[in-house]
Amino acid sequence: MGENKYADKASLLKSAIKSEIDGFTFYDLLAREVNNSDAKRRLESLRDDEARHRAGLIDLYRKHVGGELGALPAEGVSPLEEAFVKGGLKKFKSEVEYINLAIKAEIAAAKFYKEAAASTDETDFKDILEQLSDEENGHYEILMAEREALAGNYHWFIADSAGAMED
Repeated sequence: MGENKYADKASLLKSAIKSEIDGFTFYDLLAREVNNSDAKRRLESLRDDEARHRAGLIDLYRKHVGGELGALPAEGVSPLEEAFVKGGLKKFKSEVEYINLAIKAEIAAAKFYKEAAASTDETDFKDILEQLSDEENGHYEILMAEREALAGNYHWFIADSAGAMED
């Protein structure tokens, strides 16, 4: 990797691992709080993706850095630390505030992985980072749809203008 902020693979991967742990914790705690079974399933799915990402990043660390993982940084690359207080979630005024924070976190993670992928010429490393960026973008899309549904804007088109969906 060239001389840039992503040159140290160990630091890059540790920051990413810390962010995936934060994401897992956030979605897990939030899933425990919701009563809606559909929302719970979606949050649990996001949580499970974060766990899978973390495991994949640990494998990358072992392959590309080697040795023990050691201590992780205090902060990851996403703003999710804002949501935690004493092992739980801060009480926000609405579900939308939680979703907005998650959206910010997914945008930050996608950008981080995309920039990290662009900084390396190692094909297998680049491919995994690009895949992670794509998955974080997918999380963003899911959360945007959730936010729209909460706002009541879940209609894709007006029934009276079906022609808008045709060529």
